Amino acid sequence: MNTFNETALPFSLRHHFILSPQADQALTRLIEVHGDTRRAGTSKGIVIQGPSGVGKSTLIKEFVSELKSTQDGENGKRRVLVVEIPSSPTKKNLATAILTALNDPYADARRYSAEAKFARIILLLTNLGVEAVVLDEAQHLVDYRRNDAYEAADWIKSMMNETSITFVLVGLKRTEGLLWANEQLRRRFSATVDYDRFMLTEQFVTLLQVIQDLLPVASISFSEKTLVSRFHLASFGLIDYLIKTIDRAVWLVQHRKLEGIDLGVLSEAFRDEVWSAATDDRNPFSSKFDLKPLVGAREPFENFDVIAA
Repeated sequence: MNTFNETALPFSLRHHFILSPQADQALTRLIEVHGDTRRAGTSKGIVIQGPSGVGKSTLIKEFVSELKSTQDGENGKRRVLVVEIPSSPTKKNLATAILTALNDPYADARRYSAEAKFARIILLLTNLGVEAVVLDEAQHLVDYRRNDAYEAADWIKSMMNETSITFVLVGLKRTEGLLWANEQLRRRFSATVDYDRFMLTEQFVTLLQVIQDLLPVASISFSEKTLVSRFHLASFGLIDYLIKTIDRAVWLVQHRKLEGIDLGVLSEAFRDEVWSAATDDRNPFSSKFDLKPLVGAREPFENFDVIAA
């Protein structure tokens, strides 16, 4: 167990890219599609879809890191651009979001039409050497059921026609519905990665083992059969909840100078980070836990799969 140093950067699993089998497969596919785009000299798209909390944002950060080189940023060059799609997308506000991400001083200028902004985006993407554009929260193109949203989707297709860039759509599961509503867009985004929550399989056990190896404190075995089940029920297979709980457990051990992480520490961490109202019989790390999934009314994962679809 490492000695805790108050002056050191606080430990967090969020400082690490946890290379689970799922993350490895998705990252590999992203890099392959980017490579295909460069070799062919024509735009190609990929969709990363899955519920909130599965690690899509962390995956994209790692992809961005993979694309960066030591020369990235020199002479004004940018290899990758990450843009959040507005909640009520139109051609014009999507153009504004992209220009803002490109640090264009005229991004918010109202005197420019959507067409003029489109031309400026194409020019900047080319001049800045952008190789990949990541469009996050892509489900907004599906949720906002107006012609403006479908025009914005067509506009993405037009950007692909005018560039030789990899485009990545990142969003909830329903993002794929956009492709089925637009045949030309579907043809350009033929690659889809389902980035889902972990089921109670060997992949989840492997994930827990990888996480335990990163910890700076002693701990009971995360791969012990009953604890694996407790972790899965406590997180619903979502890595975000897993990290929240374990990060808090590490903090409790370090600041209280405890011997290590045990069920008592995990029980407290779960209440602190996931469900403050959890009673002992509904806390997965309590000895009194009733072993039922936390999907009931007003429980952490109530209707989760419906909301995240």
